Amino acid sequence: MSIERLNSLLGNKIKNMSEVQTAWCTVKSIDWDKKLMDVVGIVDDLEYYDVLLGLGSEDKKPVIGCTCIIGIIGNESGNSFLIYAEELEEIEIKVGSSLLHVKKDGFILKQNSESLKTVLNDLIDELNKIVVIQGRSINVPAMALIKQRLNKILIG
Repeated sequence: MSIERLNSLLGNKIKNMSEVQTAWCTVKSIDWDKKLMDVVGIVDDLEYYDVLLGLGSEDKKPVIGCTCIIGIIGNESGNSFLIYAEELEEIEIKVGSSLLHVKKDGFILKQNSESLKTVLNDLIDELNKIVVIQGRSINVPAMALIKQRLNKILIG
């Protein structure tokens, strides 16, 4: 199910004043590439398939076996999405052309095609070229370009 379809269903339900139902579940399996998971209800053992891991700008990858809350639109189990998970493996947040991807082993911060890691590595490489000899200096134009790239990623 596409996000556009889900948004359309959500819009229709809001117009009809139909509430989104929720269910406490246990995560059974995850397809992170498709941003879907399968869960089973804690109270009723009802299985929900192809539950969306996010809506729009945020996707969460819960740990298999953890407890989660899903939203069910119009009492249709095929229209469900993750609201909360007690433990996450990963989370991706997209705002415009910015991306924050947090994993257990670290995080990725990008603005367009620029990665903070790459920019900082380039900065370190340039700093490593400094030779302490009278009359020598760092490559000022290269450092200025790296600073411009960094300022496109970090604000404030």
